[in-house]
Amino acid sequence: MEYDLIIAGAGPAGSTCARICANAGLRVLLLERETFPRPKPCGGALSERGLSHLGLSLPSDLIERECFGIRVHYGKYTVEVRKELRIAVMINREKFDHYLARQAAHGGAIIHEGETVQEVRSHQDRVEVGTNSGRYEARCLVGADGANSVVGRMVRPMFGRDEIAAALVGVFAMDDREIDARLDGLLDLYFGVTPLGYGWVFPHRGHCTVGVMGQASAFDAPQKVFSEFAAARGIAVARPQGHTIPWGGFNRTVVGKRILLAGDAAGFADPFHGEGMASAIVSGRLAGQAVIDGIGGKKDPLTWYAAECDRLIVQEMRISLQLARMLNRYPKLFLEIFFSDRTALDKYLDIPTGKSDYRHFRRWLIKKLPGSIVNMLRGTAPGRT
Repeated sequence: MEYDLIIAGAGPAGSTCARICANAGLRVLLLERETFPRPKPCGGALSERGLSHLGLSLPSDLIERECFGIRVHYGKYTVEVRKELRIAVMINREKFDHYLARQAAHGGAIIHEGETVQEVRSHQDRVEVGTNSGRYEARCLVGADGANSVVGRMVRPMFGRDEIAAALVGVFAMDDREIDARLDGLLDLYFGVTPLGYGWVFPHRGHCTVGVMGQASAFDAPQKVFSEFAAARGIAVARPQGHTIPWGGFNRTVVGKRILLAGDAAGFADPFHGEGMASAIVSGRLAGQAVIDGIGGKKDPLTWYAAECDRLIVQEMRISLQLARMLNRYPKLFLEIFFSDRTALDKYLDIPTGKSDYRHFRRWLIKKLPGSIVNMLRGTAPGRT
């Protein structure tokens, strides 16, 4: 066979997997349908948790901003929390993805740009991949080709509209001093704008990203919502770009015969705050380790990968999905929990910093809920910060 591993998609999941496997001495082919540097609509916030799993030190020129907190709005209420630890770095996905692909190539992975996977055939001893340019064989295939994954169709049904968010994002040029004065190192989030989602303004270098996302099945007229949201923030964006975000937390199949799905192709984005890069990087590392150990005869790679994804990603995303649904259904409870004081938001931010996880946050939240429900029933208004 030509390769030990073929990977479809050179995003954070695919390039991370390719780099790990190539560094381990495997023959790796990484297929990317676009040509680098390619545009990628994204808010551009990479959590500290995601960064810690990358296994690389990002060059300083790739980090456009460092963020240490968030400012959350709901109607007339606002609360902000700053952490001593960095919660996220702001990156340009066009440059970030290109850098990760180059690191995979430096490790020995072969990259074919502008090559789209069109057909996949799994056999007992190999997998065949047909593209617009040729045909290849490998021991296994990792599908990291996004929410509309061609490889994913071999493994699972397409995502339902209630399982994905529709998002629109635009770029607004702004002087760095104005960005400092306006956002002061914070991520600006606006809840109540969309169903099961939010609007945002994120700081970058010389510009901000502005966007909205919400559950696709319930998000009517997203272009209108985006225009009104941006206008209310004093921002004009002529042509926002749309994309879909496949939420995690659903019961899905992530492996097939000699096939593993990672990142958005597996549906691993956080349903509460929308980030997909952290889980993409984690799943890319897991897929790489599964392939290395499987080829080395150390374990059943498919069973191990599915179990580890469930343990490290799916169970966490299930809690995130429950939280998003609860707060969307009971907005007054949302106000009481997150706006009555800073404690809940401060606890929540331990998740993107990597200090905690959703399981610990849920345990803390369950203890807080009775008092919050009593205050909500009494009609106690949250304090404005």
